[in-house]
This record gives sequence, C-alpha cells and structure tokens, in this order.
Amino acid sequence: MAPITILNVLHRTRYCYAEPVAFGPHHMMMRPRDSHDLRPIDTALTISPAASVRWLHDVFGNSVAVAEFTEPGSELLVESSFRAEHFPLPEAAVAVEAYARHHPFSYAPVGTRQRARSQPQRGSAGRRTRRAARRDTHAPAPLP
Repeated sequence: MAPITILNVLHRTRYCYAEPVAFGPHHMMMRPRDSHDLRPIDTALTISPAASVRWLHDVFGNSVAVAEFTEPGSELLVESSFRAEHFPLPEAAVAVEAYARHHPFSYAPVGTRQRARSQPQRGSAGRRTRRAARRDTHAPAPLP
C-alpha cells in the first residue's frame, strides 16, 4: 500500500480597484470533493471585505460558497486553504492512455472539444444544469 500524503493547499486571489466598487454575489468553488483517493481534513475561507457566506451543492455535487457583501471596497481578497489526505495509487496500477505515454502529446482540435461542450444536453440532468446556470447568473451590482 502506498503511503498517505497530506496535501496543504493555499489559494489567494486579490483584486484591486482604483475606487470603491459594489460587489454582487460571488459563487466560489474552493473546496475539493471527497473521492476514492482524496479526503479533505479541514478547510478555511477568508474574504475581505467581510461577507456573509452560505454553502450549497451544485447539480454536479460540488460545494459552492456564495458570498454576499454589504459594503463596497477598493480591494477584494479571497483566501481559501485546505488540508487533505491523498491516497496515491501505485505507479504500476495507473493506466496511461497510449497517446499520453510520450510528451508532448496532443488533444483533439479545440473546435472539436468546443462543439462537444456546446451540444444541448438531453434528459433531466441537462434541464437541471440549464436551470442552475440561469439561476446562478447574476448581473454586477451598480454603486448607489
């Protein structure tokens, strides 16, 4: 059995503005999902200016933090950190596709991938995804 690795991740994003701006709701996906080879131990989210934060799951099971701001600011700072246990597979157990065994390797042309993503989804999952996308799209808040 491969040894367990503890990952420590810090992500910091900082935006600076020439003058104070009003912030609309921010939807952030900063927390990794639990999986067969990754188990989050702890997470933290710090936002400045202060915001109320609520958590929800999107249609794909991702944890989404929704930050609502009450005050304008000339800077936005978002800092997310987490620790997670990683259970790597032994190298012999990792199956690598033939095209990826030698570097550099190439993907399908960009247009092919874009066409595949732009095709309408069928069934209830597609309807849920479209409804969630419409619901989660917000216009920026103008300053009073």
